[in-house]
Amino acid sequence: MHVRHGLVAGSEVWSDTCVELCAALAVPLAVREVQVDRAHSGGLEAAAREVRRAALLDGLGDGVLALAHHRDDQAETILFRALRGSGVKGLAGMRNFVDVGAGGRIWRPLLDVPRSALHAYAERHGLRWVDDPSNADTAFSRNFLRNEILPQLDGRFTGASANLARLGRLAGEAEELLEELADSDVEKLRIPGCMQMLRAPALDLSSARLRNLLRRLLVQVGAAMPDEARLREAERQFREDSVASGSRILLGDVALCIYRERWWLEAATVPVEVVDFRPWRGEAALPWAGGVLDFSAVSGRGLAADLLAAGSCWVGRRRTSARMRLNAGRPSRSLKNLWQEAGIPPWLRDTVPMLWVDERLAWIAGVGVAAEFACPPGAAGILPRWSVFP
Repeated sequence: MHVRHGLVAGSEVWSDTCVELCAALAVPLAVREVQVDRAHSGGLEAAAREVRRAALLDGLGDGVLALAHHRDDQAETILFRALRGSGVKGLAGMRNFVDVGAGGRIWRPLLDVPRSALHAYAERHGLRWVDDPSNADTAFSRNFLRNEILPQLDGRFTGASANLARLGRLAGEAEELLEELADSDVEKLRIPGCMQMLRAPALDLSSARLRNLLRRLLVQVGAAMPDEARLREAERQFREDSVASGSRILLGDVALCIYRERWWLEAATVPVEVVDFRPWRGEAALPWAGGVLDFSAVSGRGLAADLLAAGSCWVGRRRTSARMRLNAGRPSRSLKNLWQEAGIPPWLRDTVPMLWVDERLAWIAGVGVAAEFACPPGAAGILPRWSVFP
C-alpha cells in the first residue's frame, strides 16, 4: 500500500515507482489519497502520522500490516519521547507486534535491524528507492534528532542507537510488568458483576501503584493520557474523605467518579437531554439520556407483565413528590432515601429513568421494582435495564 498525502511537491510520482515494482513482482497494490490537517494541535508531523496510520489500517480486518521501521527509527522514537518526558510506556518505543482490534496486527519485522545494514543490502542488490526530501528538513523535531543528534551520539558513544533501542526493550518489559500488576489490582478491587471498584482497598495502595492502576484503566477505555501533574492531582483528590459524598474528577474525556465506597470511570459528559415523558408500548429498547433502556422478557422476576399490560406505561424522570414501596408491608420511601440506599450518584439522579403505569411508579433504574408490581414466581416478567449505569 502507498499513501499519498501531497505534502511534498512532486510526490505524486512516487506512487509510479510502487506501481512498477508491484507489477514486476505480481503483488497487488492499493494507493490511498489522504488529506492532512495542517492546523492539527500536535503539529504537521503528528497529523501526517495519524492519517497515514488510519489509511494503512482501513480494511485490515484480521490481517497483518507489515511496517519497515528499523532500529534507528526505534532509537529516534525513544529519544524523542524521553525529551518530552514520557514515562515507561513511552520509553518502550515501538513493539514488534501490536494488536489493533478485530484480529488485526501490526508487525515490524525489521525493528532490530540497523539502517546501515538495510542500506548496504539495498546497494549490494541494486535495489531502487525514493528519498523523501522533507526528511532532510531539520525544522521538524524528528528530522533534527535523526540527522543532527543521533549521528553525534553514535560518534561520541559507541553503539548509542543500539543502546537506546535496548532501553526500549527493557522499558517494554517493565511496562508489561506494570500492566500485570495493574490487572491484578483491578481483579482484587472490582465488584463482581459490574464495572465499579471498592475504594477502601484502593486507598491502601501506594501512590505510585494507584496511579499505575489509573493509567491502566484509562488505556483500557481508550482515553487520552493526562499529564503527570493532572494524574497526581486526581490521586490526591481521590484520597480525600470528602469525595465519598459524590465526586467526579475530570481527566480529559473521562471522569473518575467516586460515591461512597465505590469508584469507576465514565464519560466526562453527563447526558442532559432528557425528555420528561416517553410512552412505552412494549418495545425491546428505548433511547434514554445518552444510553439505552432495555426491556427483557424473563420468568419469575422483574415486573409482572400482566400488570404492565393492564395500564398505560410511560418512562419519565424524577418527580419531587414521588415515592415507592420496595417491600410489601413496609412504608413507601422518598426518592432521596431510595437513591441514597441504592448508591445512585447525585449527578445521575436527574436523568435516572422511571417506569410508570398510569400514575403509579413501578420501577426505578438502579433501585428496583415497586412491591405491587413485582413478578410472582413462575409468571411472565419484564426486566428493565439502563445501560448508562457502570
